[in-house]
Amino acid sequence: MGRGSFGRVKAWNDFTSGIDAKVVPTGGDFLGGGVGIVGVNEGSLNLTGDESGGVLAVTTDTGNDDNEVLVAGTFSPTDGKLQMEVRMKIVDSLATTRAASFVGFTETLDMATPVMPAEIATATLDFVGTGAVAGFVFDSDATDLVWRFVVGDENVVVAIEDAAGVVGAAIGIDAALTMTADRWWIFRVEIDMAGIARGYVVDTADNDIFQLVGRNTVALPTTVSYHAIAMIENRSGANEIMEVDYFYAEGGRD
Repeated sequence: MGRGSFGRVKAWNDFTSGIDAKVVPTGGDFLGGGVGIVGVNEGSLNLTGDESGGVLAVTTDTGNDDNEVLVAGTFSPTDGKLQMEVRMKIVDSLATTRAASFVGFTETLDMATPVMPAEIATATLDFVGTGAVAGFVFDSDATDLVWRFVVGDENVVVAIEDAAGVVGAAIGIDAALTMTADRWWIFRVEIDMAGIARGYVVDTADNDIFQLVGRNTVALPTTVSYHAIAMIENRSGANEIMEVDYFYAEGGRD
C-alpha cells in the first residue's frame, strides 16, 4: 500500500499547555499529539507548575485498583519497528508501597476498564491481559520494590536475557532501579520487525545514558497490533500520582 510522504506514524506530547484541573471523563479523552488517556473510574489531570518543561500530573481515583493509562497506537511490527519512550515518576513516598505502574507495549487494552498488562505479587509475575506484552513493571505488591523488564505472550512468560546474555528469571530482569518517590526515570521500549523487544532505562539521578536492560530470545507475534502505554494503578484505596514529562511512540504505516 502506498504511504505517501509519511511512512512512519508518530505520537508525541510534551504536556506544556492545555490541561489544568481536569477530570478524566468516562470513556477517556484525547490529550493531543496522538496521545489519549483511559482509566478505571474518574481520575484527574493537572499541569505541574513547580517544574519546568511541561509536566502532566495523572492522579487515579481512590478505589482499590483504580488506574489511569496514557495510550497511543496501535502499531504493528509487520509495518516497521515500534518504539516508545516516557520520562516519568511516581509521586509521594507512600506511593512506592501502595502503587503499581507499567510502561511499554501491550496487545490487549480494554478502553473501558483497563488492567495492568503485567503484575507482580510477592515473587510471582502474572500477565493479566491476553496477547503480547513487553515493558517495565513496578508493583508494590512485590517483595522487592524494583522496576523489572518483562516479556510475555498469551499469559505465558517469554524467554529473555539481560544485556550480558544471562538468561532472565521468570519474574523478569531487575532494571537496577530501586523505587524511589519523586525520582525521574526514562524508559524506552522497542519491538523490531522480527518480534524482538528491547528495554532501556535512564536513571536520571546518575546520568543521561540509556542502558539496555534486556531482550526476548523467543519472538513476539509481529502481525498483531500493540498499544504504547504508561500506566499508574493504586493498590490501597488511596489515589496515586504519576507525573509524566513527555510521552512518545512511533511505528510504521501499513
